[in-house]
Amino acid sequence: MAQTWTPNSWRQKPISQVPDFPDMAALGAAEAQLATFPPLVFAGEARRLKSQLANVAAGKGFLLQGGLCRKFCGTWRGHDS
Repeated sequence: MAQTWTPNSWRQKPISQVPDFPDMAALGAAEAQLATFPPLVFAGEARRLKSQLANVAAGKGFLLQGGLCRKFCGTWRGHDS
């Protein structure tokens, strides 16, 4: 069963990679400022994507993923380098 989402529920997830935050007050201030901004993705968009991905998983569609990942493509010299 899925857990109920809350703005702080992500804090209960296991941490695989975490940077060192030497100034916890600055981190708290940044988090507080971010909390005042509108969401990057709206709930309806997330529900639509979930439905579309379910169609892909059921063989009723396809997924085309693209993009540039600098972490693995350090030699890329494209237009944005």
